[in-house]
Amino acid sequence: MDFEIYVAECLKDDEVCKQIPGCALEGFRALYKTSETESQKEQLLKLFEKAVGARESAGGMKTDFPVVGRACFFLHEQTGEEHYRETMEACMNQLRDCSRTKEGIFQSESACPMPWTWMYDAYPFYMEYETKYHNKADYADIVKQLLRLAPSDETWTSGTAWYLMTVIIVMDRMSREIFEHYKSLEEIFKTTIRNILSLGWNKDFEQKESAMMGCSILKACNLGVLNSEKYAEIGLSMTDGLINGSFGLKDSELAGLAMMAYAERLILNN
Repeated sequence: MDFEIYVAECLKDDEVCKQIPGCALEGFRALYKTSETESQKEQLLKLFEKAVGARESAGGMKTDFPVVGRACFFLHEQTGEEHYRETMEACMNQLRDCSRTKEGIFQSESACPMPWTWMYDAYPFYMEYETKYHNKADYADIVKQLLRLAPSDETWTSGTAWYLMTVIIVMDRMSREIFEHYKSLEEIFKTTIRNILSLGWNKDFEQKESAMMGCSILKACNLGVLNSEKYAEIGLSMTDGLINGSFGLKDSELAGLAMMAYAERLILNN
């Protein structure tokens, strides 16, 4: 996959920018960190800016605030512009006002469970905010919710792939100094991986599900959550062919996963 061409094509399409999912933005962010050229970084920064601006102008802040908040973290870090910090704070206020179940898990205003695509944006955003701006005060709330959302033993749904991706990115955004909470997430991540792999790592997963689990494994290896000697080859196999794939603009989740896989492979090899 030619990442630069894909990013350039996204920039040209306003409708695509309004709908870039968090999975793709996470891929763009990972690619930015491993980019060797300033021109590629500049293009990625422009895409983040356009994606946030498109959502704001389209009124997407009401439902898309977790993905906007995540993007604004990156933009504020790179540009220092106060507008992005203000938008980030507005997104966090909306997250704090979210309806919850009696167990304390986020739910929609109609009391329906939030989709995993929403939770995948919400929990990393929540954790990054707590780590950088709120003195880690609500770590316990995030961890409690994620532990209660853990999949049942030895069962597989597409939600399991989203769960693994969410947990490992949350761990990447948190401080290991809060040892008890970090270890709780580490243990549930490792347990979920073991349960799923016990079914056979080469099970006939859908391409996206395989890519998500492979990216999660590679990231976990790079964070030291999983033993690289034991698990890296599995993660590499599950993302094999993804990086060199060809994706249209509507395949943004897979394109984002390809970028994540590429970045994690680079880190693993260095």
